[in-house]
Amino acid sequence: MCSVERWQCAIFFLALFFGGASCVAIDGGAVEASWVVRTPDGHGIENCACADPAIARIRFRVVGPDGVDRCAGKASCRFSCALRSGATAFDIPPGSYAISLVPSDGAGVDLTQVAAGQRGVQVPVAALTRDVVHGQTTELEAFQVIAACADSCGGPNKICRR
Repeated sequence: MCSVERWQCAIFFLALFFGGASCVAIDGGAVEASWVVRTPDGHGIENCACADPAIARIRFRVVGPDGVDRCAGKASCRFSCALRSGATAFDIPPGSYAISLVPSDGAGVDLTQVAAGQRGVQVPVAALTRDVVHGQTTELEAFQVIAACADSCGGPNKICRR
């Protein structure tokens, strides 16, 4: 049956068997985005912990015409800031959505919503309206996340790294 050695055939068939067992559940569409963290003057922030305030996670906000955020409370919509990209599970119902990013600290606090006098984080692009299609990934362009550089990583007007 196989024209190569038996062990090579065995590996091939095992790969086919286990590859088929790792299917992804498709209960809707998915959203994928990437991001870069920069200072207000355009310097890159290599380590999200160097942002001031430190950014631990990026959460997708996927709001439908009914005002419901399909990503609220879902772990599959939260990503380590250091990953610089993320994709949700295929569980967002088809439809049109306003999609944005929410940077948060380690406790999950939205860093774009801070008290007066505190430093915050900005995502300058307003929510993007995109259609989510069953079984497909809706890809967004890269977002910029703007934050000050922590003093321990170089402070203002310098390359921000640790």
